[in-house]
Parts: sequence; structure tokens; C-alpha cells
Amino acid sequence: MTSKRIFILTLSVGTGHVRAAEVLQRALYDCIDPVEVHLLDVLKVARSWFLMAYVRPYWWMLRRAPGVWRWLFERRQKKLHRATAPHWAFRLGCKKVLEELKAYAPHLVVANEIGAVEIAALGKREGWFHAPILAVQTDFQAEPPWAQTEVDVYCVGSEEARSQLVNWGTSPNRILVCGIPVDPVFALPQDRSELRRALGLDAHRPVVLVMGGGMGPAPLDVIVESLELCRFPLQVLVVAGHDGVLKQTLEQLRGRVTLDLHVFGWTETIPELMAAADLLITKPGGLTTAEALSAGLPMIVTHPIPGPEERHVRYLVQQGVAVQAQTLEEIPQAVTQMLSKPETLAEMSRRQKDLSRPDSAHAIAQVGQALLEKSTYIDLLATRPTRPGESTYLM
Repeated sequence: MTSKRIFILTLSVGTGHVRAAEVLQRALYDCIDPVEVHLLDVLKVARSWFLMAYVRPYWWMLRRAPGVWRWLFERRQKKLHRATAPHWAFRLGCKKVLEELKAYAPHLVVANEIGAVEIAALGKREGWFHAPILAVQTDFQAEPPWAQTEVDVYCVGSEEARSQLVNWGTSPNRILVCGIPVDPVFALPQDRSELRRALGLDAHRPVVLVMGGGMGPAPLDVIVESLELCRFPLQVLVVAGHDGVLKQTLEQLRGRVTLDLHVFGWTETIPELMAAADLLITKPGGLTTAEALSAGLPMIVTHPIPGPEERHVRYLVQQGVAVQAQTLEEIPQAVTQMLSKPETLAEMSRRQKDLSRPDSAHAIAQVGQALLEKSTYIDLLATRPTRPGESTYLM
């Protein structure tokens, strides 16, 4: 049997999209046999001027002018703009991506970031490939550019995202609510006491995990310092990700704060850190919050990226699975209040488990398998000789 070729297209404007793409890649290998899965980060092959024009202004606005980014985002929503950049910019700036798609000749294209979906739709529209497109969202909300006529099926993170796409003209029959693709390991039961011993933590003192500052506006060092105002003898785990400068700044806090502080850079042990913690303080990125839902880890969400993450905050708070801290001063107060009420934490954890979709990646992989089977059937009918008067129309 010939292997099916699947091309996953992502765009690393943040680490979450790449992590989700890697989870999807593993799930596709689990669910489909034989299969070849090629994962490409657009930013690895895009032209330098495309990075300068498309990506770096976004990063700059998040750090220096978040109000400008909020205005642009809201304007795009109100005007129903169906593109984050002109088609010519994707066509010229990402030509190597289109060339790789053509050379790989995929049977299925999976795109899990808004720009990646636009590139995939452009590639199919202009004949670089002819395979079905499966669009996978890593947020609980959608934006108008997701609504591309070339997309065959959408797997979205929430009912709200589904409703948004329907309002923008997408057929509801093409949208499935599968959840944000997370590694199923986050939902596995863990021995918290054993994990804490392995991490060098006291099994009887509260543990707070702090994440979310590697790219966005959350000042993790200031957040950690503020936790000294809590009424509990905290053990703090803080993850700086790929930001080496931030990691060094955090490590310099040791000895200056009374907290039992443990600093991590980029780490593959996030499932273990979440399982060991009582509480998570994070910027409300889609993948991180979905992982916390699967782990049943109560959240304090703060410093959202203007636009989509502000909508994440509303969604999570309305669902009763997170508390918002609008200012730095509110963070230690929220931590103290939540740790003082174990029954509230337990109820929040229960709601998180009900809302979570730990099997989302495999559910999406099964959708991909169905698309492959359908396209194979169509190809067989298209190439099979027909008898006089016989139709090959499928519907």
C-alpha cells in the first residue's frame, strides 16, 4: 500500500503553533498507516523581507505599542478583512513554501495558524497543489481570515469559534468542534507527591507555576517578585522558554526574594510541572490554557495579547475555569484568595476537566483520515471508466 503524504503548515509567531503542529504530527502517525507527514514552519524558509514586514512589526507592537495592535485587530474584525497581508506578499515572500508544497505533492494539507491557512488557500487556488485542506485552530476564538473557500474542513477549539466562522459564511457542515490539539499526556493521572520530590519541592507547601513571558507582554520577573506579598510560603516554578535574557533575570532573583524559586528555560517537562502545581499564572495563550484545562490546573490569567487573548480571558472566566488579574497588584491577592479556598480550587479543576479535550489531536487526525479516504474515493471514481448513462456524481 502506498503511503499517504500529509503536509503540515505552521507559522512560529509563537511557540504554541509549533507545539500543536508537532502533537498533530504524532497523532497522524498513530491514526494513519502507512503515512508520511512533513511539518514545515513558514518562517524557516520565508524571505527575509517577509519576516521584516509580516512578523517583526507584530512582535514590536506587542512589546511597545499594544494599543496599536488592538486597533488593527478590531478593525480587521469589524471590516471582515479576509487577509492578514496582501496575496502578493504571501506569493512572493513565501515562494519556497509553495515550491515545497508542489514538490511534496501532498494528499492532504493541514494548516494550524492563520497565516498558514492563507498560504495554503493561495497555493490551492493557484494550482501549486490540489489536495484537500484541513484548517486546525489553536485558539478558542476565530478571525475573518480563517474563512477561506479553499478550506475543506475546519477543526476549531470552541462553539464560539464555530459560530464566528458560520457568521462569516462558512458552511456549518464543514466545521467540527474538536478542541485545541494538546498532548494527551497532560490528562494522565500523576503522583503529585512523587513529582514534587523529583523536582526538589516540599510536598506540603503550595506550588505556583508561572508561564507565558517568552514572547508576549507578561513581565515574569515582576510577577515573581509580587508573589512575595502572598500569605503563603510559596514554591514558585517559572518557565522562561527560549528567552535567555529573561531566564538570566529570573535566576538573579534567587537570594533577593524569600520565595523558593525554581527557574526553567525551554523544557519538555511542562506536563510534569503542571501536574506538580496547585495554581498556574499565565498569559492566556490558546495552547497553554488548553493544556492547563487537560491537567485540571486552576489558572490566573494576566497580561493578554490585545485582541484574541483578551477574548480568551472572557471565554475562560465565563466558563468558570480561570480568574483574571488585570493588574500586577491583583496577582498576589488572587493567589492568596484561591489558595485559601481549596474547595474553590477543586471545583475549578472539575470544570476544567469537563471543558477539556485531551483527545483533540487524535480526533483531528481521524478527520484527516476521513478526508484522505474521501479524496481517494473521488480519485478512483474520476479515473474509472463509466458505462453509458452512468454518473460519477457523489452527493
